[in-house]
Amino acid sequence: MNRFQKFLKDLFDSFFSLIKIILLSRFFTDIKKNRTNQEEVVILANGPCLTQDLNINRQFILPRTKFCVNFFALSGEYEIIKPEYYVLAAPEFWLPKTTDFFREKKENLIEILVRDTNWKMKILIPYQAKGSDFVNRVSQNKQIEFLFYNNTPVEGLPSVSNLLFKLNLGMPRPHNVLIPSIFLALNLGFKKIIIFGADHSWHEEIKIDESNTVTVNHEHFYDTGKVQMPMYKLEGEKYFIHDIFRKLHFAFKGYFVLRDYASFLNAKISNASSRSYIDAFERIKINNM
Repeated sequence: MNRFQKFLKDLFDSFFSLIKIILLSRFFTDIKKNRTNQEEVVILANGPCLTQDLNINRQFILPRTKFCVNFFALSGEYEIIKPEYYVLAAPEFWLPKTTDFFREKKENLIEILVRDTNWKMKILIPYQAKGSDFVNRVSQNKQIEFLFYNNTPVEGLPSVSNLLFKLNLGMPRPHNVLIPSIFLALNLGFKKIIIFGADHSWHEEIKIDESNTVTVNHEHFYDTGKVQMPMYKLEGEKYFIHDIFRKLHFAFKGYFVLRDYASFLNAKISNASSRSYIDAFERIKINNM
């Protein structure tokens, strides 16, 4: 694709993104109203390497503002880390239809959030979740405040995308919860973002059995072993291998979009994970900072 072809494609993608924003986004969000004056934040992804990352860097992590994601609260670390922000992105958290496996974990998450969160914490979740059973039940804990954000995918001309990003009208495709976590940290005003626990090594554990069922290792730092299972779409259909690699493509590409957006905001994203396939951000070791 030459430069002119790429320009035309980006122009079309920007136009299509604007249409999606008009149809799907809310024009006044909670993110702008909750901007912080703090400079630094730590984002804890749930990859297997987070166990080592926490063991090595605990004294660095604890006094800093922290983001956690998804089912982090199911780990014993939740009440030790006491995250100030908790990011959820998957529709399964607020839609009633999901797999039995996810439904059980979600029930456990709700119970822990309501029972054990005895510090002030903000849960960031897409606008589609407003009024859902999940939000209503977790809101019983008055220590928890919900901030709703637009998860509308935005692509196209970087100048247009950056403007739409800054207005909180959309974000890079949120194919992985780490993408909205980084994006929201940037738009909340943090200038220095440090990531731990982001292995992103799913491709190492993709398997196909004799019935052509594709399974992926969904292991997290709080699991006792591998969690090899199929991936399902919202409609209940299983993913094929090309679907999985397409999702991985958009996830890894999204990190480069976030790197450039951070530069636009004069912010910086660093990856301090002890093991990671993310190649968009500078790799650092805390003892070298």
